[in-house]
Amino acid sequence: MIKVSVVMPTYNAEQYVAAALDSILIQDYEHLQVIACDDASQDRTGDIIRDYSLRFPGKIIAIVNETNLGVTLNCNKALSFCEGEYVSLFAGDDIMLPGKISKQVSLMDSCPDVVLSYHPVEIFDSETDKTMFITNQHPREDVHSTADLLLKGGIPGGCSIMIRRDSLPEGNYDSRLKTVSDWLLFLEVSLRGRVLKIDEVLGRYRKHAGGASMQTYGLLSESLLALDLFLEKIPQDSELRPLVKSAKARYVVGESYRQLRDDPTLALSLAKRALTYNGGGFAYTGMYIFAWLNRYLPGVNFLFCLLGTRLKYLVKRVIG
Repeated sequence: MIKVSVVMPTYNAEQYVAAALDSILIQDYEHLQVIACDDASQDRTGDIIRDYSLRFPGKIIAIVNETNLGVTLNCNKALSFCEGEYVSLFAGDDIMLPGKISKQVSLMDSCPDVVLSYHPVEIFDSETDKTMFITNQHPREDVHSTADLLLKGGIPGGCSIMIRRDSLPEGNYDSRLKTVSDWLLFLEVSLRGRVLKIDEVLGRYRKHAGGASMQTYGLLSESLLALDLFLEKIPQDSELRPLVKSAKARYVVGESYRQLRDDPTLALSLAKRALTYNGGGFAYTGMYIFAWLNRYLPGVNFLFCLLGTRLKYLVKRVIG
């Protein structure tokens, strides 16, 4: 009997996919299947997952697309093969820590109204294997509801998430969003029940060096579109609809922060844009002032680079 379906989309992950699969296979939970869906990788990823499916028939299903579908359609294809009551979201370059699956299953079995569970994860540098930081270490970062998902920008470390399969929206990931469709999916799922955190680090999220800040900026418009699509899905919700502007402000100011070091001019422009959504809240005004100083005052950018991650999490906790 399959209780959990692990959905693992892959693309050009030949260096990491074996470790990702091994971390699933050593879980102390027997009743699971792994749906490894490769999106026409240009390296050996497809061959590796095929090999694992031959070695572990009935446990690992390997799907190798002949043409690249893109993130959203590839994830939906993987979801179409799921048989379990629960869906564990994963990726071909992340790591499950021991006990992850069994602890999430135990939680969700004991709380039938919980539709989504998650846990903190280690964010680690791919080249050094060094842990850079751990998510959700402050109560203000925790997510318990749809409103939290909106105002806190989702759940960091998607590989931590387990969803009750019958709570997935019709069509699963919204195909109008080619890449960043996960935030909208989590919002829709959360409308159907409770969101609960396991306060234990049960996964490791791999951070790849190079290009991360420009990649997130390139997806900014699509992320904001996700919020517009969410509005379409809650036409009568008088409590959640007003929060969408605040969610947009938070997302844009987060992107402003990511650009502070490498592109101070863009960071300032984004901080100003966030004010148009938020209407001049204290935290966002403070971010705009900091971005202005970072752009025009000598030495501020250097100080920012020195403080790095510590300052990032201070800002996150101030903004919420």
